Amino acid sequence: MGKSITGILEIQGWWKITQVKEEKNQLHLYLLNLRKSADCPRCGKRTKTGYDTQPVRTILHTTIGSRLVFLHIAPRRFICSCVPDKPFREKLPGVSGARSTTERFDTELIQHLSGQAFSTVTGKLGLTYPSQRLRLTEAVDPLVPRWDLVSSLTEIHLGLDGHHVFNRRFVETITEVKQGIPLGILPNNRKLTIKAVLSSCPEEFKIRIKTATVDMDDGTIAAIRDVFPQALIVIDHFHVIQDANRRLDEARRIEQEAINFERGKQGKGKIEIPGQLMRKAREHLTPQETIRLAALLSRYPRLKVWYEYKERVREIYTSKDRQGAAERLHFLICLMQVSDDAELLLWGRNLKYYREEILNYFAYRTTNAYTEGLNVRCKLVQRISSGFRNVDVYIRKAMLVLLPLSVAVTGSVYINKYPLPLS
Repeated sequence: MGKSITGILEIQGWWKITQVKEEKNQLHLYLLNLRKSADCPRCGKRTKTGYDTQPVRTILHTTIGSRLVFLHIAPRRFICSCVPDKPFREKLPGVSGARSTTERFDTELIQHLSGQAFSTVTGKLGLTYPSQRLRLTEAVDPLVPRWDLVSSLTEIHLGLDGHHVFNRRFVETITEVKQGIPLGILPNNRKLTIKAVLSSCPEEFKIRIKTATVDMDDGTIAAIRDVFPQALIVIDHFHVIQDANRRLDEARRIEQEAINFERGKQGKGKIEIPGQLMRKAREHLTPQETIRLAALLSRYPRLKVWYEYKERVREIYTSKDRQGAAERLHFLICLMQVSDDAELLLWGRNLKYYREEILNYFAYRTTNAYTEGLNVRCKLVQRISSGFRNVDVYIRKAMLVLLPLSVAVTGSVYINKYPLPLS
């Protein structure tokens, strides 16, 4: 029976269970070391000369159901002929130094942290937040992108997109968008940080990078140009359309405030111009919504112009090739540049400034949809943990969710998802 228990707990071979005590949510196993010798840490020789026994150590080993399994071991000290006057303490297998947990428990802890908050794990396992943070920091090191995960790809298409953590702190997610491989999360979205991290890419991988899809951030674009001059920089079409919707909504808000200001002078109540209907894609409108939108735009001619320009931006991405998209974009910019609306003129200048990056989409039709999806999962990590105050801890916990556990912790590749195992 004892051998079966030691086999289940993976402590067979060296240990013998001498006593078992059960408590409410705990199981205590008292162990005796069967080996009569120990390896000297100084010379590596094995010695049988005993010196004394140390006080019993209580070590958290694993969980069985809702119970915590504790091992009680009394380490021994030995004397080696290399330094007879300095006894050494035997090394306990599966235990690092003077820790109160075994390596097996540390692995289970990382599995718990991949889907639960620190406070939840504390309630289940009784381990404090500093202890959990220490083990998480040792197990996961995502501050350098995992370029090894794209080692087998002949073409690499990067995606970079930032998301908010707390206050005004943003982090930057790096992915391979075609194959759907998360590479890392940077501690901030500053140009110098992005440039330094991208520069860590091995030279043999740099020539394989074909595109880098980003949002409208000049610092990120400049960093990519410096590190990967041969790569095509693509402004994600989602951000281009999002920018168009934002400008349309701002025009709607200004129009609404101007109308309500005049109505206030006349003693009339305020009105609200619905914005959701105008932001919705034209092809997704129902027949009833189409009628309502036509009536709305006929009532506000200025907003009708903004709406048509927004739809023209969307139509650029329906083009079959770059040439057709370039013609539509050029025509749209010309219309905006002759407008008497100052905001439309600024919008046209912005499209002209990013013209090449917008049209680069048609080379490989890469998008940042995968990266945006990862950011949504990162937001879920924040909600589960009720927010973070330490960015490094947040990044490590997010990488546990984004990568399979075997990849995030051990550095091996999950073959079913990623191209090839690491050599």
